[in-house]
Amino acid sequence: MLKLSNIYKHRMRSKIGETGGMSQLVQPTLNDLETIFKSFLEMGRRSLGLVNGAYSTAFDEEDLAQNEWDLGLIEQAEQMEVSAISIPLEGALKRQVVAIDTSSVVVAVGRGGIILGVRGSIAIRSALGLEIQCIGPFITYLTPENISSILGSILGDPPPLDLSNYQLDGHIQKILASLLEKRLQEHVVKRFRDSIILLDGSLSAGPQDNPLWLVSRILEEAGPRGNDILAFSKTSILQFWGSIFTEDRLDVKPPYIIDMTWFIKKLELSVRVLGRTFLARLSSGLNVYRVDAATCRRVEEVFGSLLKSDPLIYGYPELLILAHDYCTFTKSDVIAMQAMLRRLGAELFREGSIRDMLFNPIDRR
Repeated sequence: MLKLSNIYKHRMRSKIGETGGMSQLVQPTLNDLETIFKSFLEMGRRSLGLVNGAYSTAFDEEDLAQNEWDLGLIEQAEQMEVSAISIPLEGALKRQVVAIDTSSVVVAVGRGGIILGVRGSIAIRSALGLEIQCIGPFITYLTPENISSILGSILGDPPPLDLSNYQLDGHIQKILASLLEKRLQEHVVKRFRDSIILLDGSLSAGPQDNPLWLVSRILEEAGPRGNDILAFSKTSILQFWGSIFTEDRLDVKPPYIIDMTWFIKKLELSVRVLGRTFLARLSSGLNVYRVDAATCRRVEEVFGSLLKSDPLIYGYPELLILAHDYCTFTKSDVIAMQAMLRRLGAELFREGSIRDMLFNPIDRR
């Protein structure tokens, strides 16, 4: 489970890839990822040797976080003159699209730490077809003593980041996945050219899992290689503004975007948002998304190429959905990782339910 042979590729045929108008680009291999994550893999292996007794956990879907923004600004927006930017589809060029996502899961909770699994995926759609590259899963045992060294192994040695504030709290699962995701993003923007890079989330920087130096470096490396970055947020309070900036008020029909960068600048955020921020309604219906963009081309041109190159599902790029699906852990994955831990000598206990102990003989649940 910890071997680099788990970095694999999955190829599928794509109807979009069979049509003309999209240049064929050479795809980079994942061979260099062994170098990127070598330190993290070694730290993970050593950490698993510390596992003794641990409680296995129930499998739950990931919680989605929302941005805590001041809703009072909605009143100001109702009085503002806001215009929409139509996305031209006629003459839009098909381009290679690359989507990145990661996920994490709690495998078990030990006496002195927590066992986490993390996995990433890169989905590529080009004239050559559709390709999915899965990275991981990586499994590690985090304790108060090794947490800084293990997280630092993802960023490099020594990491240009103060890791002393990391704690084994409810956020560590998200932090681990986010740090892995940033390294995959950096890998993609350096290895691919002339592509639309789709990210899950925003281009905000400042928290522990989104260091400003790393997010800035990702954007700086993307531009010279002709890569345009679009970051889609599935859960953002900005989406609720779609009920204020209605199509009737704007006198426009989808697909269109609304520049909300001015709104971001008015907020007193604890993070720094890089690039420009848009409210995007890319298809008919009620679905609207926050999209942060860092592009070397006109942003409406990039959106037009995206719509020509990748199908939409409820106004959301299909490639991002595929990237999410291929990195998400299933219950079977968790059971397999727990079985691997047992082979390594770890003793797992299942946390008991007082209801089961008291009532199972009666209600037979």
